[in-house]
Amino acid sequence: MHHFKRFGFTLAEVLITLGIIGVVAAMTMPSLIANYQKKRAVTQLKATYSILSQAFERAKADYGDMSYWGLDSIYGQTSGEEGIVKNVIETYFLPYIKPLKNYGVTTFTNLGYWPIYNLDKSIDTIVLGQDRYFITLTNGTIVGFSLDGHCDEEGTDENGNWVCNSQWYFTIVYIIVDINGKQGPNTFGKDIFVMKLSKNKFGFYSYDVNKKQLEKYCTKGSSENRQCGALIQADGWEIKYDW
Repeated sequence: MHHFKRFGFTLAEVLITLGIIGVVAAMTMPSLIANYQKKRAVTQLKATYSILSQAFERAKADYGDMSYWGLDSIYGQTSGEEGIVKNVIETYFLPYIKPLKNYGVTTFTNLGYWPIYNLDKSIDTIVLGQDRYFITLTNGTIVGFSLDGHCDEEGTDENGNWVCNSQWYFTIVYIIVDINGKQGPNTFGKDIFVMKLSKNKFGFYSYDVNKKQLEKYCTKGSSENRQCGALIQADGWEIKYDW
């Protein structure tokens, strides 16, 4: 009679192996999830950038240089601004975008946002209350438009607040995008990014700094995250910073 040896694993060996697999999975899963989230964010951001960029180029083809777009000067800091931003967006953007939803001029707060974070976990209270012209794109991105420019005669009111006592010239259209709608994390550099129209060019908002400086702005210890879109584009449409 032949006796055959049986080969197998003891219960202890199986449990040890499963434990090792669990530890490895626990170590690698957060990284895999983060990489997936980054790729998904970049895909949506790139699509949104393309939609807005193409709308700008089509408006330029039809109406010419943006200096002719009715960005007229007004007297004072805010008087008449709402009418101008409404005219600019409804004339030069909406016909080329055909948004899914139009909120008109309102604020992030009125849309139900609270809070909006920076990467350092601080809350950006200023952006929440500023008036913008909001729409939702067909890909689900919420877009808020606002105007900015320069003042020839700056001053202060009786409460010490900054005011413009002369003509206020609008030269820049700021565009804040939330690429996943009202879902979290509602954080600059993660799902909220800033673009702009300035000097007849469309692009991401930045201080015109070098890439090394952009990398400093887009870290967990910084609140200067409005320029992270520019860094993503500079990195070949990849999110390489830790978020």
